[in-house]
Amino acid sequence: MPNQPINFIASVEPSERFQIQIIAGKLKDKGCQIRNILTITGIITGCTSGVESSLDELKIDGIQTIEEDREVGAI
Repeated sequence: MPNQPINFIASVEPSERFQIQIIAGKLKDKGCQIRNILTITGIITGCTSGVESSLDELKIDGIQTIEEDREVGAI
Protein backbone atom coordinates (compact mmCIF):
# COMPACT_ATOMS: atom_id res chain seq x y z
CA MET A 1 0.00 0.00 0.00
CA PRO A 2 1.49 3.38 -0.99
CA ASN A 3 2.24 6.03 1.59
CA GLN A 4 0.77 9.50 1.52
CA PRO A 5 2.81 12.03 -0.49
CA ILE A 6 5.02 14.20 1.74
CA ASN A 7 5.86 17.84 1.13
CA PHE A 8 9.61 18.32 1.47
CA ILE A 9 12.37 20.91 1.59
CA ALA A 10 15.77 19.86 0.23
CA SER A 11 18.94 21.88 0.60
CA VAL A 12 21.60 21.42 -2.05
CA GLU A 13 25.30 21.12 -1.21
CA PRO A 14 26.88 24.59 -1.62
CA SER A 15 29.37 23.21 -4.15
CA GLU A 16 26.48 21.80 -6.25
CA ARG A 17 24.21 24.87 -6.42
CA PHE A 18 25.24 25.53 -10.02
CA GLN A 19 23.61 22.16 -10.83
CA ILE A 20 20.39 22.71 -8.86
CA GLN A 21 18.23 22.35 -12.00
CA ILE A 22 19.81 18.96 -12.76
CA ILE A 23 19.32 17.80 -9.16
CA ALA A 24 15.67 18.91 -9.26
CA GLY A 25 15.30 16.98 -12.54
CA LYS A 26 16.63 13.83 -10.88
CA LEU A 27 14.06 14.22 -8.09
CA LYS A 28 11.36 14.65 -10.72
CA ASP A 29 12.61 11.47 -12.46
CA LYS A 30 12.07 9.67 -9.12
CA GLY A 31 8.42 10.74 -9.25
CA CYS A 32 8.56 13.91 -7.16
CA GLN A 33 6.57 16.98 -8.02
CA ILE A 34 8.89 20.00 -7.84
CA ARG A 35 7.24 23.20 -6.62
CA ASN A 36 10.10 25.70 -6.23
CA ILE A 37 13.77 25.87 -7.11
CA LEU A 38 15.53 28.65 -5.21
CA THR A 39 18.89 28.84 -6.93
CA ILE A 40 20.52 31.52 -4.78
CA THR A 41 19.77 29.76 -1.49
CA GLY A 42 20.11 26.22 -2.88
CA ILE A 43 16.62 25.10 -1.83
CA ILE A 44 14.24 22.78 -3.67
CA THR A 45 10.68 22.32 -2.43
CA GLY A 46 8.29 19.69 -3.64
CA CYS A 47 6.16 16.66 -2.90
CA THR A 48 7.05 12.97 -2.96
CA SER A 49 5.21 10.47 -5.14
CA GLY A 50 4.06 8.51 -2.10
CA VAL A 51 5.86 5.28 -2.97
CA GLU A 52 8.92 6.11 -0.85
CA SER A 53 9.13 4.59 2.60
CA SER A 54 11.10 7.63 3.85
CA LEU A 55 12.58 10.89 2.63
CA ASP A 56 16.04 9.32 2.94
CA GLU A 57 15.33 7.51 -0.33
CA LEU A 58 15.41 10.91 -2.04
CA LYS A 59 18.78 12.01 -0.62
CA ILE A 60 20.57 11.78 -3.94
CA ASP A 61 24.03 13.10 -4.80
CA GLY A 62 24.11 16.86 -4.42
CA ILE A 63 21.48 17.06 -1.69
CA GLN A 64 22.82 18.06 1.72
CA THR A 65 19.59 17.60 3.69
CA ILE A 66 15.98 16.73 2.97
CA GLU A 67 13.19 17.05 5.50
CA GLU A 68 9.44 17.25 5.75
CA ASP A 69 7.96 20.68 5.06
CA ARG A 70 5.75 21.51 8.02
CA GLU A 71 3.55 24.44 8.84
CA VAL A 72 4.42 26.28 12.01
CA GLY A 73 1.79 28.17 13.90
CA ALA A 74 1.95 30.64 16.74
CA ILE A 75 0.46 29.78 20.10
